[in-house]
Amino acid sequence: MNFAPSVAIVGMLVTLNCAAQTAKLERMPESLESRYALSAAPQHLRDDATIFLLDPAKGYVLNRKGTNGISCIVVRSDWQWPDRPFRGDIAWPVCFDAEGSKTLLQDYIYAAELRARGMDVKQAHGEVTKRFGSVAYPNPARSGVAYMIAPVMRGFTNGAEPVTMNMPHYMFYAPGVTDADIGGKPFSLYPFMLKMSAGRDDVIIMLVGETEKAAILSESTELLADLCAYREYLCTTAATRARLPNN
Repeated sequence: MNFAPSVAIVGMLVTLNCAAQTAKLERMPESLESRYALSAAPQHLRDDATIFLLDPAKGYVLNRKGTNGISCIVVRSDWQWPDRPFRGDIAWPVCFDAEGSKTLLQDYIYAAELRARGMDVKQAHGEVTKRFGSVAYPNPARSGVAYMIAPVMRGFTNGAEPVTMNMPHYMFYAPGVTDADIGGKPFSLYPFMLKMSAGRDDVIIMLVGETEKAAILSESTELLADLCAYREYLCTTAATRARLPNN
């Protein structure tokens, strides 16, 4: 008897089941997600910042309306990578300034809504990007900053699998700018370019210094412990402390 077809079918079903489990999002505890989102911003901006929390069935919902123009979320859908499927183990906090809140933040809010509707990453990527630069969906009109100084993050970089990193950094909007323009040194302690959506979401990355990084990790001890208890993939280790996006 030839068992090969049956084995192949079983293997395919297991693969599909694992993929479905991987892609499933669960609601993060409200207090934990709020603290995690706000950790992306400097301390002096947190009390008056707007917070959006993710409802996996709907997308982002307003949790708190702020007054300083800063908006914070925990990104759970890396829609910029159309060749990499949506997953359930992505989490990177970011706080946009007023200009980014009107423009770049809307990409993530819309992508989460589309994912909640059942779209896959390729479909969501197409829907988000086709609105770029329209009257209703303008590109940033000026330079600005997105804060990502949270103590830990997990997302896609250069590899096929997402990675966890303790890599607090700042992102400065610079549409159309290249490393050659600024003398950028990719994945170093010096400024370098990251092109998330070319012409719209080109950003200058500036990592915090080692002293500031150590201070951020030290003051976030309780948050890091709570995140690790929530999900193992958010645990801090010697490897995650040393990791950069290219390793």
